[in-house]
Amino acid sequence: MIKNKNLIYSLVTIAGIILVWFVYADQGIERTPEISGEESPLILVDGKVPPRLSNFVMHMQYIDENTCLKCHKDEREMNFGSGPVLAKKMPHEMRENCVSCHLLPK
Repeated sequence: MIKNKNLIYSLVTIAGIILVWFVYADQGIERTPEISGEESPLILVDGKVPPRLSNFVMHMQYIDENTCLKCHKDEREMNFGSGPVLAKKMPHEMRENCVSCHLLPK
């Protein structure tokens, strides 16, 4: 029996490792891919996914709702040196915190 003692300890250890691996290996957690430019907001506005803000210089940093409304309260054409830009009228009622729905560019 003494001769098989090391063999028995080895088999019990291997069986324990395999058992622990089976229990903890699949916890139903899936690896999520890195967040890419395809992320979308969790909020729908009037049943639609809000558009992502363009890489326009004024969109790069959210200040407040009033800043957004300066351009988007009415449809208007503006020129910031790189040619005319059409700022479309906001198609929904005013809501607090524009970036809770619209994603800022990266």
